[in-house]
Formats: sequence, structure tokens, C-alpha cells
Amino acid sequence: MSSLSVQAARRLRPAGPFHIPPPAQPLRAVCHLILEDCPYQPEIYVTDTRRELGWHLAMTPDGNNRWTAELRMPTEVTILHYHFKFDDDALPPLMERRQVEGRNTPIYGEWIEEPFKIAVYDPARMPAEWTKGMIIYQIFPDRFANGDPSNDRLSMGVYGHEPLYLEWGERPEHPPLGRDFFGGDLRGVIDKLDYLRDLGVDCLYFTPIFHAASNHRYDAIDYFKIDPMLGTEQDFDELIEKAHAQDMKIVLDAVFNHCSSDSRYFDIVGRYGEGAVVSKHSPYYRWFDFIEWPHAYRGWQGLGFMPEFVECPEVEEFFVGPEGVSAYWLERGIDGWRCDVAFDNSDEFWRRFRKRIDSIRPGAYSIAELWINATHYMLGDTFNGSMNYRLGWALWGFCLTDSLTPSELDDRLMTLQRDTPEPALYSQMNVVDSHDTARIMTVAKRDRRRVKQIAAFHLAYPGAPMIYYGSETGLEGEDAEDGRRCMPWDDLDQEMLTYYKHIISIHRRSRALRLGSYETILLDDGRRLYGFARRCDDEVVLALFNGSDEAIEVDLQQDDSRQWEEVIHGRDVFQAQNGVLKVQLEARGAVWLMPVD
Repeated sequence: MSSLSVQAARRLRPAGPFHIPPPAQPLRAVCHLILEDCPYQPEIYVTDTRRELGWHLAMTPDGNNRWTAELRMPTEVTILHYHFKFDDDALPPLMERRQVEGRNTPIYGEWIEEPFKIAVYDPARMPAEWTKGMIIYQIFPDRFANGDPSNDRLSMGVYGHEPLYLEWGERPEHPPLGRDFFGGDLRGVIDKLDYLRDLGVDCLYFTPIFHAASNHRYDAIDYFKIDPMLGTEQDFDELIEKAHAQDMKIVLDAVFNHCSSDSRYFDIVGRYGEGAVVSKHSPYYRWFDFIEWPHAYRGWQGLGFMPEFVECPEVEEFFVGPEGVSAYWLERGIDGWRCDVAFDNSDEFWRRFRKRIDSIRPGAYSIAELWINATHYMLGDTFNGSMNYRLGWALWGFCLTDSLTPSELDDRLMTLQRDTPEPALYSQMNVVDSHDTARIMTVAKRDRRRVKQIAAFHLAYPGAPMIYYGSETGLEGEDAEDGRRCMPWDDLDQEMLTYYKHIISIHRRSRALRLGSYETILLDDGRRLYGFARRCDDEVVLALFNGSDEAIEVDLQQDDSRQWEEVIHGRDVFQAQNGVLKVQLEARGAVWLMPVD
């Protein structure tokens, strides 16, 4: 943690005893806890949250109101919570003061006190190398590309509503009923693979593609069948083959918490004749939680058209058994799963899921949808990581809405990095917009400078940046549904697209941007300046950002006189003079500096 980050953390916290927790630790490691500015005798109260047991640590004085203690990590993954108590009983315990980040929407300016945390992870079960720093592209299939018009009108209806077939480019229906279809399909994706390869995509993440009633398909009818409106089984096999031939991985959406009330498993209208509603002797009856059979049951978020599964052995076998859904599609060739509403299944369910996918395809990518702190999913026994909305909200606050100062931004980023096991940091699905949010162009109020800046930050930050289809060409949308507009193939914003292609190509070529360490090197609240360095072996990239509406010259301390090239715009070369590197930053601008060979 850089001295600038420590200074920022101090500024944001009240005067008194000061402590920054260590980063996530591997099993059996020993770390040093340091408490500063404390004139009282402290003692540490530690809790192993997995085992629900605790112990105390005495601290040793280290001069000038500074105290230290050694803390050994357990032998199995867990999260340690701890706080400090003092010999003066009148003093409250010292807890960690964190920013409230938000859940499905960002929150700024609120703080909460919680126990300090240390994630204890298994280094032998961290994400595969191929996932680190990769470029992910999210596709909402109905809206990306229509390659086969013959399957456009195959809907059976959506929960009593007639399907609404719209022309490509019309606005999605509002309020949404899930019944408006535009005709996008797997053949359309196959036809656009060259576009995706040219953009620089390494991995395609699809929202659900299994047979379902609605356009979003988070309500499966049959988990073993491609939705007919998206194509055939042969289309799917061809997509896998051709994507892999272009070195692109495929990740599918796992919706294992709930299904459609029209599904063959629930069968509310009796289409299949064997669902849970048809008879209590149905093989699926025990899969669901009936309050009063057959009409009162537990649905996801109270929605009757999405009955929730019960984690009985039969459901576990269906999803994570050797012939279950997870294994079936991995054996068909996919490279991983993004798991919807992961918090609505038990952690033990996901541990069994992880064991199954590791046994079928070692190194498969597994990502949880969780909008808040997902540390407990990243320890090695469940997922590789999460959809990193915490990062997205931080970047919105600094780049798009001016809701965070540079110090507040840095504090969020340092907290996020401490929460994340270092080997997993580079594989997080870093999100700045998605099918569940407004589009960044709309949040930025169409200020293209802000969009380019957040893109440059997104591509320079550690992790696997996820681009939501169309954001690379300035697609807009006020909210999640409006943001699911059709890809504007006849009206691509070529200037924005060229910008994305350029910074993606730099990211892909740079080991520092994909795998490098992170250090804050510029932090100026008064002028809204922020910057960091990424380093890997002998390669370094300096990423600098101006969050103000004025052009600013920045002075960076440098030990040598080598020349630096600004690679985003490719115009300027800078050289340190007398240990100072002067760099010009345009209003709302971003620069990446690399040493000139």
C-alpha cells in the first residue's frame, strides 16, 4: 500500500488509534498487525467466522504509541474478523470504518463500522492463468445480432401475454413484461465472431440461452435444451467450435435458484404432464416449497412465475451431479459459468458445484453474481470471483458523476484489493455496466470524455474487464431494461469503437496491464487527480486521470531520466528533468505512459 493511500486513509478517518488490515492471506501464513497512534494498551479479539470460535492476542509496544502482534492463519479457508479493545474500559472498541458502497445501485457519502477482516484463501485453488486480465464481452442474445430470421417468432407466449415482435432498433417495451423479442440468436453471434476478434475479445459471456418463456431467459423451461428462438443444438456446437478456433472462451449463465412456472419441472399449465403442480407423486414435487399445494409456493423475489428450487438431494443431483446441468454443458465445450443470484443458494451448494466443475474441466471459470462484498466466495472452495460491481460503482463515482473524491476512490480500491486474494484479483469480472444497470454513456450524460476516461480506467485496473455489448460503440439506456437495446449494426459509433479497439489492443499486449502490481502514485483531491502504476517484471505503465473540467499539468517524481510515451493518444513523449516528470492532462482526460524502448 503506497504512502499516498495511507495518507488518504488517515484523512478519511477520525483522529485516534489507526490500523490498516493486511491483505488476504494464504493458509497457515503469519501476518503482522500494527496499531498506531494508540497511547493505551490494546488487545485483539479474533473470530474465525467459519468455525464460529475466537481467541485473544496481546500486542507488544513498538515505541511512539505503536503496537504489533503476530497472527497465524488457520489451516482451512475462512474469514477472520477482529477488533481492538483497550485497557481503558471507557474507550469503545476500534473497528474498521468502511464506505457503504451500495447494492444494486451505488451509494456515496455513507460510512459504516464493522470488524476488521482478513480473508484466508487456498493458493492451490485460485483461478486459472487463462482468466487473468482477459477481455470479457457480455451478450444479451436477443439483442446482439439476428443471423437466422426463421426462428424469430417461435415464442409460446409469456405468462398470459401475447409475444411482442419488434423491429431491430426499436426501444424495448416499458414497463417490461419480458415478452418483446427482436430476433437475436446464436447464428448472429457466429456471424459476428470476426467483429469480436477484431475488438480484442477473449471470452464471451452469455446471459441465459436455455429454453425459456421470456426474452431474458432467467426462467428456464428446460436446462438441457437451447431456446428454439436462439437456434439449434447444431448452432450451439458450431458457435463453440468457431469461437474456440478464434481463441475465444464461452461462459454461460447458470440460473440454479429458480425456473419458469411453465417449466417441465413445475408445469403450471400441464403442458408436460409430470410437473410438481400436476401431482404430489411427481418426481419434481419435492423440488419446490409449497405453502399450500398446488397454488401457493415460494417464488424468487415473490414472483409466482419463477418458483424457487429446494436444495434437496434430487435438485443437487440435477444441477451438480455427474450427469447434471453443470457437467453436461462443460462436456459440450463451454469454459465456465457465471452463476445468477448466487446468494440465494447455500454456500455448500456452490462448494459442491465447484468440486463438480473442477472434476469435469479443471481451470473452468466460475463467477458469482453478488453486488456487495464477495470475499467469502473467493477463497478457493466456491468461485473464482464475482461480478465486480464494487469496482463499477467506484469508477462511476469518480469518472461519471463526481460523487467520489480521489481519496474516497482510492480508499474504496484499496479496501477492495485487501478483500480479494491477490492471485484472484486478476480474474475478477470487472463491471462498469451490464444487463442489470444503466449504460455508462447515459450515466455520463453523453459526455464522451467521461466515457473514454472510465474505459481507460477499466482497462488499466487489475482484473478481467467485462464490456457490455454495445458500450464500445456508445449504446445508451436509462436503466436495466432500456439498456438492453439492440446492437446498432447500421449505425456504429466508429470513433468510440476505434478508441475501444486501441486501448484493448494495448491491454492485451501489456503484461503490466494484465498481470502487474498496483500502486497509487497520484492523489490530489483539490484538483481531482488520480493515478496508479502497474508493474510486471521490467515493464511498467503509469495510468493518470483528470476528473476535473480543466486541463492540468502534473508533476510526478521519477528516479531516472528515461523517456515516456503517451500510448492512448500516441502524440506526446515526456522526459523527467531533475527528477520530475511533467505530464499534461486534458480536462476529463486519461493517459497511459510507457517507457520508450
